Amino acid sequence: MSDQPPSAAPAVRAAVYGSCVARDTIDLAGSGRFDVVAYIARQSLISAEVDASSHFPADPGVDSDFQLRMMTGDFAGDLEKRLAEAAPDTDVLLWDLADERHGVHVFEDGSIVTRSIDMVRAPEVVGAVEGARHIPFGTDEHYELWAPRAEQLREELQRLGLFDRTIVLQVPWALVTSDGQTTPWSMGKSAREANVEYLRYYQRLRELGFTIIELQPLGVLADPEHRWGLAPFHYTQEVYEEVAQRVLETLRRDESD
Repeated sequence: MSDQPPSAAPAVRAAVYGSCVARDTIDLAGSGRFDVVAYIARQSLISAEVDASSHFPADPGVDSDFQLRMMTGDFAGDLEKRLAEAAPDTDVLLWDLADERHGVHVFEDGSIVTRSIDMVRAPEVVGAVEGARHIPFGTDEHYELWAPRAEQLREELQRLGLFDRTIVLQVPWALVTSDGQTTPWSMGKSAREANVEYLRYYQRLRELGFTIIELQPLGVLADPEHRWGLAPFHYTQEVYEEVAQRVLETLRRDESD
């Protein structure tokens, strides 16, 4: 009897909370190795569990089903509901902080929504938040709202049995492109400025005991030919391959402990 080839390892069932860093890692470097069971994007941790759905326009003028789902989910503050639904089928929760970068809007009634890239491209939704106060990412006020929510999320993840299966991706904005050019600013921030602003957020997650995979600024490059366009958080294929490999190594190490 001839030897049978070993069966391929089953795909890792991944839930994603974040956007371009985690999702592009799976799409561009995780083919056959990851299966996305949930994708929660365009939702700041600050807006989670805060219902602002009454402020969402009746006719948002958004053609994309994905963008509409993400914005309505953000206005409803449905992060914990989505995580609870995904938990039974999740091997790893990948969390990146990319969608924090635009800050949040606070309405007079205290409800909060994320200033997402999809929102700023939808005039009707921008109009809906016109009277709300914008709190920019990186400010003391933003961080002071975000930090206690990180602790609350840790408690929720522990309750769901997801905390030990959560990996935070600390991938800095690229300072330069693969062809040696300085990366463009994004929403009024340079990569260097954004990386400094992110540091205390990641430090808080370390203090809370989250597992973090960290890449260094000089070790990442932006791809001028990236499918979503040139941005300091749209990386070369090598970056995604490294992140995917380190996620898998972390999971294997945890299994053997």
